[in-house]
Amino acid sequence: MTEKQFHGIFGKLYWYALQFRGISPGCQPSGATDNDLSFGCKGYGAVGYKQPLSEKQISDYELKPLGFIAWDKLK
Repeated sequence: MTEKQFHGIFGKLYWYALQFRGISPGCQPSGATDNDLSFGCKGYGAVGYKQPLSEKQISDYELKPLGFIAWDKLK
């Protein structure tokens, strides 16, 4: 299975970029459906959720909303 096929399983998700730390326990809200560790110029990654996060979650975890898109559109 290719990377594109793997990420394609989930379809469109609500994606958020991690701005100041990488993906690890406690650095993003629980319940992420997918992630991309290579996203972003600083390499912190992005996480995808089936449902949008609240403004409080986005603020508390210092995330940047990327939109409701398929994984291959993150690139």
